[in-house]
Amino acid sequence: MDWNHLKNPVYTVIVLALTVGGFFCLYNPRTQEWNIKLGLDLRSGSRIVVQLKAPEDHPELKIGQTEVERTRAVFERRLNPSGTREVIIQPEGVGSTNRLIVELPEVTDVRTAEEQLRKVARLEFKSKQYDPKTRREDWVTVLDGTYIKHADFEPLGSTGQANAGRVVFELTKDGATKFGDITTRMVGQPLGIFFDKKLVSAPNVKTPITQGSGEISPIAPLTEAKEMADLLNAGALPVDVEIVSSMTVSPTLGHQSLMQSLVAGGIGLGLVIVFMFVFYRLPGLAANVALVVYTVLTLATMVIGGFVLTLPGIAGFVLSIGMAVDANVLIFERLKEELWSGKGLRTAVEVGFKRAFSSILDGHVTTFIGAAILYYIASGTVKGFGLTLMVGTVWSMITAVAFTRVFMDTLVETRLVTNPKSYGA
Repeated sequence: MDWNHLKNPVYTVIVLALTVGGFFCLYNPRTQEWNIKLGLDLRSGSRIVVQLKAPEDHPELKIGQTEVERTRAVFERRLNPSGTREVIIQPEGVGSTNRLIVELPEVTDVRTAEEQLRKVARLEFKSKQYDPKTRREDWVTVLDGTYIKHADFEPLGSTGQANAGRVVFELTKDGATKFGDITTRMVGQPLGIFFDKKLVSAPNVKTPITQGSGEISPIAPLTEAKEMADLLNAGALPVDVEIVSSMTVSPTLGHQSLMQSLVAGGIGLGLVIVFMFVFYRLPGLAANVALVVYTVLTLATMVIGGFVLTLPGIAGFVLSIGMAVDANVLIFERLKEELWSGKGLRTAVEVGFKRAFSSILDGHVTTFIGAAILYYIASGTVKGFGLTLMVGTVWSMITAVAFTRVFMDTLVETRLVTNPKSYGA
């Protein structure tokens, strides 16, 4: 048996395998849950836009890509230390390098979230030094939090300090050496410990500290000790930040938006399926099957890529469905023209696909370029629209020229229906 007889069954098996695999990417039968990540506009959460600024003590600092990425990494460690939360932190568009968008799902206490982002978390150890020019003693930073390897908090538990705690920290190898040298020189002198320019304590150095660890105490209440330890583990911000805007989405509003989107999308998809079948008969049926495959594979790609589906993203997905249908309409209209001219069914299918290909390619390429520009230049949820439209456009092209062709060739090969009226002519 030659390849011409085998290719359609083989292609059909490949399409079925992709569809089944895509479905199980979308749905986990063990947990009976869908794996699609939803944006804040489809569930509850907070969205905060922060502006990055040069620190007051270094006003000459220029905010570049390095500072943006370091700030994003610090936010990630603060807000998602376990790595299991679906926190999204991204720059606000390509042209604006000094703003970050922070999206926190299921977090509706926006004030607490803002406080976590505002804290610079700079830990400084300072000593007094005499300045002969000003003839006064100033505090001079001798060590900072960049040398801390790990920090933790412990309750003091002593009488009168039941709600107080302490932060114990471990220094890096270089930090331990430097701290040992500093405390050796400062025996009998106070060592000021500042956190975000606020004096926490100023203990006198009794003996050199060379073991590479230390503590900051007392800190009251205990929650502040825990917060300080968490912030030290996440690292200090390289710049200052300012909250530009913040918003919250309630669970009720998010659920309502999701339901309305699903209903609207379902109605639109249903009407398209009915139209395609009534107007194009068997080719319309093939297109509807391909449309189901397209829907599964597009959403599966979103899941595999870790993309978040937002309300504008759903709009982009629905628009790409229109692209897929439009491509099939071009093909089937060409098919009808070939059948009207008296060509046989097999020849009409082959010529119809070939002549419609250039128009389909042009439409999909221009749509993809527009979606790509939106994704890379736009900000916020508009990026979701561009991303979903890009992914959908790629699968729309594949669906139109490959999957629908497989189904049509299978119909022709079986010769179960040969009447041109069944093919819309």
